[in-house]
Amino acid sequence: MVESKEKLGYNLIRLLAVLVILANMAAYYLPEEKAWGVWPYSTLPLPVGLALGLAAIGVVLWSPSRWLRFSIPKKVCAVAAVLSLPLFWIGRIRHTHWGDASLLLQAIPHPVFHLTYTWQAPFDVFIHAKLWALGHRLWGWPDPLPVYRIVSISVGIAFVYVVCRVALAWEEQTESRVLLFLLISTLGTVELFFGYVENYPVAALGITLYLALSLRVLWGEIPVYWPATALAITMGFHPSTGILLPSLIYLGLLWARGKGIRGLLDAAFQIAAPMLVVGTGVLVLMTAGHHGLSYLFGVDRPGGGDAKMFVPLRHVSTKWEHYTMFSVGHLIDIVNEQLLTAPVLLPTVLVLWALKPRSMFESEEAKFFGIAVAFYLLLIWTWNPDYGGRKDWDLFSLAAIPLAFLTWSTLREFFSSRYKVKAGLVLVAVQLIHTAAWVYQNAHPWPH
Repeated sequence: MVESKEKLGYNLIRLLAVLVILANMAAYYLPEEKAWGVWPYSTLPLPVGLALGLAAIGVVLWSPSRWLRFSIPKKVCAVAAVLSLPLFWIGRIRHTHWGDASLLLQAIPHPVFHLTYTWQAPFDVFIHAKLWALGHRLWGWPDPLPVYRIVSISVGIAFVYVVCRVALAWEEQTESRVLLFLLISTLGTVELFFGYVENYPVAALGITLYLALSLRVLWGEIPVYWPATALAITMGFHPSTGILLPSLIYLGLLWARGKGIRGLLDAAFQIAAPMLVVGTGVLVLMTAGHHGLSYLFGVDRPGGGDAKMFVPLRHVSTKWEHYTMFSVGHLIDIVNEQLLTAPVLLPTVLVLWALKPRSMFESEEAKFFGIAVAFYLLLIWTWNPDYGGRKDWDLFSLAAIPLAFLTWSTLREFFSSRYKVKAGLVLVAVQLIHTAAWVYQNAHPWPH
């Protein structure tokens, strides 16, 4: 009975994978504005796109349960991180089409405005602005593009290292370690590490580090102030990552379980102290730059151009609103966002939960990651993208990271070791060709 359910779950994942691969291959014939989540695939030469798609389908249909038979040396993570550098550089983004990229490149070196302080991404913009000022003085950089490329790629190298360490710590079997590493490192979100010009690359690394440290708390290895500190600093780079606070509170409750009132107070202190320290640091930084709280509630108020944070329920009233909450257009953008950053992960989790609803949250890992994903999905559904879902893909792409952790936790709970490896290989095959096309598209100049 158990094996038959595993086989059914595995076959459903394969079906989902084939459908996503076919959707990518169909991108050559789909309208760009309605299928932007798979549209990057159409930038591949048609023969290449068809060959990759057919190869991925072959992997999905074959998916051997044992395909790696070697030991992993202890220094593999450092090697993987170093080897990622030329990949990030060769595939670096060649346009500023997304989000605030063009604005940042113009505003930071502006002779009058000199953007350095903003509550929308306090540490991120400050560091990039100061590094550009140094580069301008030493090498005459006209704009901060080199700074964004250096920081983005450097953060990507660190991301590869952290993900590798997570894989080695979470799994013992070689195949599972490799697949877990690939599952996270082939998310569409990794485009943020290819010299990306925006405020999200450091936040993506921060989220990954927060989740990695949270796993160690769940395993009883470290106290909760470590992930709390990681999240606090990450929020200093981009406040939107505060959506993970409910998961941190749950983690604190788990850490304090069985320790009485004293344990609860201790957990509360471990969570609150880093938040207060980093929050104070942000306030001091902004105030020192004559950009204090009045700007937080004024020019830098949440909600972008119209100060409206959420997708309207009934009526679109400004140029920064593109659809209402329950409209078809909104749903299409959300589906495209998922296809772009994690093409088959959320359907996989939902299918496996449907097949095994009572026991899917037996582990504290699944509960923790489930809370993180649930609140990030709530943010995606309710937050208004000023530039539209497509141009603001980067803001919402951060949700794919906890989703990848949740997916792997779900595979661990649902499948035996053999089927877990087979299912993981299927998911990686889909993501690999999809993200390769996404990186390929952005490695070419876009028409303005």
